[in-house]
Amino acid sequence: MSFTLSRLATCIAVSLTAASGAALATPSLCDAGPPTYNGTPGKVWEGDFDGDRKPDRLWVLPPGHAPGAVADRASDPWSGFRRRFDPTLLTIVIAHGRQCSLIQKQRHFATPIWDEDDKPIRILLRSDPAIKDWPRLSRRWKGDAVLLGTEAGIDVLLYWNGKRWWVAQRDETP
Repeated sequence: MSFTLSRLATCIAVSLTAASGAALATPSLCDAGPPTYNGTPGKVWEGDFDGDRKPDRLWVLPPGHAPGAVADRASDPWSGFRRRFDPTLLTIVIAHGRQCSLIQKQRHFATPIWDEDDKPIRILLRSDPAIKDWPRLSRRWKGDAVLLGTEAGIDVLLYWNGKRWWVAQRDETP
């Protein structure tokens, strides 16, 4: 009986070692931090996106700039799905505490406005009077929100509702 317990303990130890090695081999994009371009770090936006009163960081990772294999899963707040991270798509990385959120949506980010160096991102602070432009939603989101620009000039609101990322669009025409 002690042989079986010893063998079980050995199997568990080997499994844990292999799992920790796999975690080390596939780091989070938040651990890697914002990309650098010709030695200059990419732009980083700061805010309290998850509402925990601690500063969070957001940056854009262009297609093909992921450092090797990535352990994170990406969210598509437009459809509500989470899927495997796709390094060929533009990604918004949000580092909040020990969590790392990756936002990907091919249809939204595949427009020319997102190819520019100056990305169409603005932070909407909870204290900003502009939250009145989003009256039905302002009670639902926690922390600060992110305004994502579009070719039509109508911003999309990206916000954390306490459980997951969501987007909202206003009913207006350009």
